[in-house]
Amino acid sequence: MADYSMDDEGWAKRKDKVTTYLEGHPDLGEMATVIQWNLNSGDEQPENRKRFWTNITTLFGMLPDSPISRGRESDLPEEIQQAITTASVTYADCFAAAYATDPLFGEIVRKHGKSGGGTYDSESDYHGFLKQQMKGRLTGYYRNSLKGVTDAPTWDGSENNGIPVINTPVAEDDDSSEEE
Repeated sequence: MADYSMDDEGWAKRKDKVTTYLEGHPDLGEMATVIQWNLNSGDEQPENRKRFWTNITTLFGMLPDSPISRGRESDLPEEIQQAITTASVTYADCFAAAYATDPLFGEIVRKHGKSGGGTYDSESDYHGFLKQQMKGRLTGYYRNSLKGVTDAPTWDGSENNGIPVINTPVAEDDDSSEEE
């Protein structure tokens, strides 16, 4: 017989990620109700937690800013991960909308040469590229802040109306090269 149990620590970590997401997205309606039911059922039935987690991941698979991803878990705080994901999706939505509304963008916007060059196959492909690009930037800015970097953009996690407040170093003028 298959084992569908999950230890308390693993369940709590996954549950925290989902709960943080739900708190920041009150507009999910009935989907939030179904997700919450799965979380509550997992609390009550540890022997079936893997089944409930599968249900939750399936539901989140329908969302563009899912907090659940494949691969190695991020070591960033959950709130920072959510802020990065939300900002990245918003950024991608804005630019991909322009891409979708005018065929000119489909011809002018090109993939980087290392990505094979050429045009994007669809608005969805372009959206995915933009989202990943912004996630990488914001993650880098946050890590710069943690390391105390002063010569590159930093972000300490603060936001202004949902917009990350990025601190950019000001280049100092080098007056030594000017002729007197």
